[in-house]
Amino acid sequence: MNSLVKDALKLVIITVVAGLVLGAVYGITKKPIADQEAKAQMEAYKAVFPKASDFKDVDGFSEEAASKVIASYKNTVDGHESDVISSAVEAVDASGKALGYIFNITTSKGYGGDIQLTVGIQSDGTVSGYSVLSISETAGLGMKAKDDPSWGKQFAGKKADAFSVVKDGSGSGDDAKIDAISGATITSKAVTGAMNSCLAYFQSLEGGN
Repeated sequence: MNSLVKDALKLVIITVVAGLVLGAVYGITKKPIADQEAKAQMEAYKAVFPKASDFKDVDGFSEEAASKVIASYKNTVDGHESDVISSAVEAVDASGKALGYIFNITTSKGYGGDIQLTVGIQSDGTVSGYSVLSISETAGLGMKAKDDPSWGKQFAGKKADAFSVVKDGSGSGDDAKIDAISGATITSKAVTGAMNSCLAYFQSLEGGN
């Protein structure tokens, strides 16, 4: 057997062994990763609906159908037509009474890229809050959408067909207005736009769109 064939065989053996090792590692880590993701998701659900005892998938949910609702909604902010709601669940209390809906949404309008949120909306249309699943904004500025609870709490308890971002500090006096994060208007509008997209889909579920 000449050296060229030997080298080729060695390469094949190395490739096969490496593939087996990677496959084994993936098999070992797959479940822990999935468990961690499920735990993080449940924590996000509880953060926006702390009184809920259970969370049930919305019957007939379709990511494609949700996207069509967002794209056609009259209050969708320009550029947010591409927001993606990847899941929708109904929050219920211990007696089985519906408390509202929870949506996972991703918007590409962040300053640093995609922002993924879990948004809770009560049955009467009042926002219960949001939790950040993924964000890569500027530290000390856009990251306040996740790190500064006082900014996110502006949405909680408010009921509006759509929210808008203001920079004059008037947000506290108007349910439909949200004060921008100082120095991070793009991030503020990204989160607010995603919230409006969730309101659009919520209204379609409630027969209002």
